[in-house]
Amino acid sequence: TQWLWEYNNERPNSAIGGIPPTQLLQAA
Repeated sequence: TQWLWEYNNERPNSAIGGIPPTQLLQAA
């Protein structure tokens, strides 16, 4: 999940199809 943190840093709202970082961390 390292890529999530780095990717979120650049695109907080577009990490995965526009899902917010908060939802991402829970989904992952």
